[in-house]
Parts: sequence; C-alpha cells; structure tokens
Amino acid sequence: MARPAILLVTYISPLQKWGSAHRSRLLIDALSRHGNVEVLALSFGAPEAEHGRVTEARLGTTRVVDLQVHSKGIARAPRFDVVSHELTREVMKHVDLAAYDLIVSRYIRPAMKLALPAHVPVIVDFDDALYEPPWKALQGLKQWVGAWLRVFNDRVIVRARLKTAPHRGRHYFFCRQAEREVFPALASSVLPNLPPRPARVGPPDFTPPPSPALMFIGLLDYMPNEDAVDWFLGSVWPLVRREVPAARFLLAGSASADRAERWSRVEGVDVLGFVDDLGQTYARATASIVPMRSGAGTNVKALEPLFYGRPVIATSLVISGYRGLVDLNDVVLTADEPAAFAAHCISLLKNPQRAAELARLGHDRVDKTLDFSLFSSIVDKAVSHELAGRAVDPSSRIADRAA
Repeated sequence: MARPAILLVTYISPLQKWGSAHRSRLLIDALSRHGNVEVLALSFGAPEAEHGRVTEARLGTTRVVDLQVHSKGIARAPRFDVVSHELTREVMKHVDLAAYDLIVSRYIRPAMKLALPAHVPVIVDFDDALYEPPWKALQGLKQWVGAWLRVFNDRVIVRARLKTAPHRGRHYFFCRQAEREVFPALASSVLPNLPPRPARVGPPDFTPPPSPALMFIGLLDYMPNEDAVDWFLGSVWPLVRREVPAARFLLAGSASADRAERWSRVEGVDVLGFVDDLGQTYARATASIVPMRSGAGTNVKALEPLFYGRPVIATSLVISGYRGLVDLNDVVLTADEPAAFAAHCISLLKNPQRAAELARLGHDRVDKTLDFSLFSSIVDKAVSHELAGRAVDPSSRIADRAA
C-alpha cells in the first residue's frame, strides 16, 4: 500500500542554517515516519524578474521545491496574512496541492496566503504567535510603521481569519503553553523548540577557557536580537568590565556592516560575524548570555550553549518559553535588571569552575528532557488523527522518490 503524501509548506527553506530551519528539519524527520514528504519553500522578497522561478534541491531523500515570490501588492506581500489566489495559481503550476493527503504549514503564513484544498487536512505549526516588537529600540518612522503593521496583522487579521470555517478544523502546534492559551478555541498541542545538537558523540567539554569571556550568538540583523545586544552593551557591559577588566564579549552571527562597526567600537567587544565552527566559538566563552527583551516563541539560543558545555545567563522572558517542559530555574541564571544581570556575569567570570558546574547540570537536564522522541511523539499524535480514516487514491500519491 502506498504511503501517504505529505507536503510541508514554509517560507524559510529547511536548507538554511538558521534556527528556524532546524525546526523545519525536525518536522520533516517526524513527518517522514508517516509518509513521503515534500517541501515547498516560498521565498518572499525576490526581484520582480525572478518571480515564479523554481529551483529544486534535496534534503536527504526529501525533495525541496523553492519558489521565488516577488512581494507586490497587499495580497502577495508577506507582511499581511490574507489569501492570495494569484500566489496559489503560481504554486499550482509546480505543485498540485490537491494531490496530497496532508499539508503541514510551517508558520501560519503559508496556511493563510494559499487557498488550500478544502478536502486535504491541514496542520499548522503556528510559531511566533505572540511576537512583541522591541518598542524601546524602534527608531524612525519606517521601524515604527513596520512594527505596528505586524502587530495589526498578528492581532487583528490573523485572529479574525482563524475564526472562519477553513481554519477552525485544523490542528495547530504552538511553541509554548502561553501562546496556546491565547487561542483556546483551536485544536492544538505544544510542540517545543529543540536546540540543535552538535554532531558529537558523548558529553561536551566543560573546561572553562583560559580568559574570561561572554558570548551572544544569533541572527544580529533580527531586531529583537539587536535590541538585546544594545541593552546589554549600554546597561550591563560597563558594570561587568568595571569588575572584570580583562573580560571580552564575543558577538557571533550575521550582522549588517553598520551594526558590526558600531558594536566593534565598544571596548572589549569582538564581532565575529557568521561562524562555521560553533564548537570552537563556544570554547572561547566562559558563559553565554541571552538578554532578550522582545520577540516571540522560544529561544533555542538559551539552551544550545548547554550542548556545548557552557552555562547560560538570560532574562526571565527567555526561559518562560520552556515553562512546563523543563525546569531551568536552578540551571539558568536569570535577571531582568542591569545590576542583577551584571552580577550573574561577574560571578561566573570570576568563578569559571562554578560556570562549568552549571553547564554540566544544565546539559544533563536538557539532554534527558528535550529530545527528538518527545518532539516526534507530539507530531505522531496530530498526524495520525488527521490521517485517520482518510480515503486514499493511489493515483494521487507522491511516488516514493527514494525507491
């Protein structure tokens, strides 16, 4: 008997190296337990001349179809979650949406932008359901307009559309319980974000570096991350350097030239840019900091350092995303005020052995709790329910392309 045909629609390709692509790859692995998976990536923001161009690639045995989309007009633009029949027709030239037994929308946007077939069950991996703009960091009319437009889209357009018939019968994944509680009428479950695990056998090296250093890693062009770095450098870092003059602050991740230049001017700061070897980079740090004050979802950057043998200092917003999933209260140092945040940093920089002990405790806790078996079991339940009793027409199946 032919296996079910499953389509994962996303606007961030799983071939990317970003943290969001990591969750997509986990979804593909979990979905592959139930059927043959294909991926449609909608690459918004393409030049007009590139609109409609399709490329294909492979992620293991999974075919990834990338469709370039020029963001023209309100319907086609990625900013607003309103249906685009024009975009749907463009997609149907390359991917027959009606030929699948299950469609999974990575993020809510693809499920909102496309006119999906009514007879095909849909699972929506909502993600970023409660995005909070970094209001204190907004500068200029363009940033303020952009922030308000996103808030209007998320809190008015999306919520209004979720009440309509095509969306009520779907199953939704939320990253954390707090987001799920905002939409009690939706059939849903919490599907936690899992931090990427390094390709290594056994536990990490917990040995502290020879020199005191803190590190932040993330997409530095993402405004909440930029706000976090600016807050730390402006309000916390001077307090740290006063007590530990030799301390360095390592910034790892892609950043625009102006941001990199601005941060490089701060004494004791090393802007590393994108790094290929995370293991070597983490090895240079005594501890990792995650001083987020805005954003959405869960911050995998808060737990990733533990898999590289480094402890974490974070704001309470950061660890709130994992509440109910794993107890981080005694393994992640938290503070929201500059003086308290600095005190945690100073404590670990002056006592690297304590930093190593915290990292070891945190690693063991997270390693045993947040793993793929937990993730896949939640996906299994939702997929099995959606596929149960669905009549299968063998002619509509995707052939097993790995065969």
